[in-house]
Amino acid sequence: MKTNILRRLALLCAVLACSALLALPAAAAQVDAPYAESGDMDYIRSYIVTVDPREDGSADITYDIDWQVIDGDKTDYLSWVKIGLANASVDELTPLTDTIADLQYSNEGGSYAKVVFAQRYYSPEVAAENGGESSVHFAFSVHQSHLFTKNDDGTANFAFMPGWFDDLSIENMQVRWRGYDGFVADNTGTDGDYLTWDFGAMKHGQQAIVHVTVPVTNAAAFAPDAAMTTDDYDSGMTTDEIIGVLATVIIILLAVAIIIIAVAAQSPDWGGGFGSDIDPDDWFWYTNGVHTIRRARTAPPPAGYHRTDPPANFRAGGGKTRGGGTGRNHSNHSGCASSCACACASSCACACACAGGGRAGCSVKDFYTVKLPKKEELP
Repeated sequence: MKTNILRRLALLCAVLACSALLALPAAAAQVDAPYAESGDMDYIRSYIVTVDPREDGSADITYDIDWQVIDGDKTDYLSWVKIGLANASVDELTPLTDTIADLQYSNEGGSYAKVVFAQRYYSPEVAAENGGESSVHFAFSVHQSHLFTKNDDGTANFAFMPGWFDDLSIENMQVRWRGYDGFVADNTGTDGDYLTWDFGAMKHGQQAIVHVTVPVTNAAAFAPDAAMTTDDYDSGMTTDEIIGVLATVIIILLAVAIIIIAVAAQSPDWGGGFGSDIDPDDWFWYTNGVHTIRRARTAPPPAGYHRTDPPANFRAGGGKTRGGGTGRNHSNHSGCASSCACACASSCACACACAGGGRAGCSVKDFYTVKLPKKEELP
């Protein structure tokens, strides 16, 4: 008896030990992403934007990001990101980490820095299986102009909104701006020569904006062609043109609605609508030569009406339609839908960006620094 008990205890210990060993890969695959929301595929641990102004009023802006993949199968790997830039006035992009295989400017639908990684990154669970990695640190810099506006008193204002992400969360965000004597800003702290803004955790769609005013002594050296223009944030249409377009769209929609109503009125469509507990055979159809109606079999025939067959386009029973789609951020492999970022300078139009990989089928190119023609030279 005692021997049987010891054997059972030994078997129980073995089962518990095996369970613990089997649980190790799952535990190793877990990622600490305290601010991630349900359905998120990615998570940013650290997002640091550093602005180094030049004497002409342009600036070298560095984006330093720790990106974590937290979900997705082996086909949902991350291999590139597109980060929205303030505007199209960019003439140099420089990769600063060897995790970047290619860095290019893209103007498809906005102004972007497209970062292609040197390798693929998977969810922790997939990475544990294939020996890959699930997090990437990357940094790049851009030379950006058209960021400031001049005031009547000779000072200059900067209002810069770094990229925000509509589909993922940020654990910690900081903006750093090299300051000089006389600079006035709404910063929360300093770090050596830099004014700092510590925004901490950022939720989906949450935005950060910094304001800096440069004194006359510095602003006097700013190049006039480096200032922000209406082209940097204007749609190119006047108010009257926008109103005209909207009026045209409304007229077209009204015309379509009138046509649909007219067609429906000429072609009546009989719906059963009986419900699941009423048999269509419980009804009789009647007509007076002009109108066709139905009444229950137990009801007396209406005066002036006689029995007839159901209308040819009558459908017995009710109908039911079902629509699809949820707000989950997983990609459907037809485009980039994992995460988006937008960036603004002052009131300029924002450029949204995406992250993707296997879901978008991007190729990796050579590592190099891109030098672009200035905006007026672009085709």
